[in-house]
Amino acid sequence: MKAFKFFFAFAAAGAFFALPIFSQNRPVANSIEALSGKEKSVTITWEFPAKCDPPISGVQIFRGKKPFVSFEQIKGLEPIAKLESGKKSCTDTLAAPGDYFYAALAETPKGLYKIIIPGVNATTKGAKPMIPEPSETALTKVENKDTNLPDPQKEVFYEGQRVRSAPLPNPGTLLGFSEKKTEMSAKAKKAARELGGKKIVSPKEFKSPYFFEEDMFSPDGGDEYTLFEALRAGLAPKKYPESVDILKDYLSVRRSQECGDRAQFYLGESYYFCKDYKSAIGCFIKVQDAFPELSKQWIDSSLDLLTLD
Repeated sequence: MKAFKFFFAFAAAGAFFALPIFSQNRPVANSIEALSGKEKSVTITWEFPAKCDPPISGVQIFRGKKPFVSFEQIKGLEPIAKLESGKKSCTDTLAAPGDYFYAALAETPKGLYKIIIPGVNATTKGAKPMIPEPSETALTKVENKDTNLPDPQKEVFYEGQRVRSAPLPNPGTLLGFSEKKTEMSAKAKKAARELGGKKIVSPKEFKSPYFFEEDMFSPDGGDEYTLFEALRAGLAPKKYPESVDILKDYLSVRRSQECGDRAQFYLGESYYFCKDYKSAIGCFIKVQDAFPELSKQWIDSSLDLLTLD
């Protein structure tokens, strides 16, 4: 009897301390924008989730002359602003014309939170301050002094590969695939904001898969790495029939609860884009408790499309 009481108390305590893990968000800013203003200024705005783990103690804003696609670009840069945790905007005054890009990172008790997600907490479109272009003679003098002025014709390279000047927050690109890139659509922006905890607005039909933040960067190993490789082989390059088989194989082996839930959701997406909406609904229902709002959007869309068939 005593052993039973001890076990019950231990289990209840475990449930109590585990609850905050699932009720809080990572300290990643979302909805970041940089808008040109008057008098050579750019206004940067952003938002953080209401509750974060670890908690946010401050905000640092970084500026660059090309898009931020990884934390490596932040190293060695001094922030243009260090702000209190509750701040949601700041103004940057610039001296030279050109495109400028910004990133908003959270300070936590453990240090700077080292995650960059283009289109989520880093701008992908350059902000142009309202500064008159110098004359040809003056421009030559400026270029002689500062060779780092942005060149719209210059190719940008990242980790040895050519990339566009404003990379999209496309999960396939972040997972290592080089696809033909287009300008970021409104739906792509919505998908990126979902990563930061923004409320999801369901379209009638989804056009591309949703990827969880945990699976957008290569982990060190374990179940997370196996899932990352499974996504690279199937869902990320939009090979949906192959993705169904790969994810079913992945789920046939015992996995951690978190990886298993995400894999089940990805399997539902794979069925969805194969137009097998009944199977997709079954997968999304299985993970409703883990991802209630997100699963509802995909279930509703699947039901709509199933009715049209």
